[in-house]
Amino acid sequence: MQVELGAETSSLSNGSPDWRETSLRLTSQPEKRSVRSLGLRQTSRFGLDDQEISGQLTTPLSDRLTATVGGSLSPTHRVLPRQGLEGALQYEFAPAWLMQGGLSNRRYDTTHVDQATLMLEHYFSSFSASFAWKPVRASGVSSSSTEVRTSYYYSDASFTGLIFSKGQEATTIAPSLVVLADVRSTAWWGRHWLTRQWAVNYALTHTRQGNFYNRNSVRIGAEYAF
Repeated sequence: MQVELGAETSSLSNGSPDWRETSLRLTSQPEKRSVRSLGLRQTSRFGLDDQEISGQLTTPLSDRLTATVGGSLSPTHRVLPRQGLEGALQYEFAPAWLMQGGLSNRRYDTTHVDQATLMLEHYFSSFSASFAWKPVRASGVSSSSTEVRTSYYYSDASFTGLIFSKGQEATTIAPSLVVLADVRSTAWWGRHWLTRQWAVNYALTHTRQGNFYNRNSVRIGAEYAF
């Protein structure tokens, strides 16, 4: 069992108030490749507060195939989606080679966002690398983006990595207003275990949301295993 408490702050270049987020997540792993999690999130975006509850279940279907399903619900949904559903399948087609395909749907007050993900991932030595293609559809318009991730695992559970993404993504530009926009994002993230029970996680992200705004985010979290 693990419990994580995290906090994030983001500054926007268009003069909007800083975005803030606090999250709490409880995760259990009853067996290998089987994970259950429950999360609570409090956000402040564009000066409006939202709450969200989410859950996710990952379970093995065979020695090589793993399924994940998840969902979220926001009782306030001023900026966050009113509800979301997602599902994915991951298949290890060769040693240390993984293929993943997934679908998700997010429902806002004014639009629905449907997104698919097709990802290829490879583990080698103490590293991993992945490439993902993410087609998306919102308000009757379709587009896509790509994402590249690299990670270095310097112990059994500690890692640091980089994420690069480019393309059109569903972007919130105002309360209840979501559009497809050209997005470029770079992130440095990771997790470091201090002891067998305590860990810290972190993320620094720079995102250019089309011509609407640039967003710089800092996230820090603490995890406790018991």
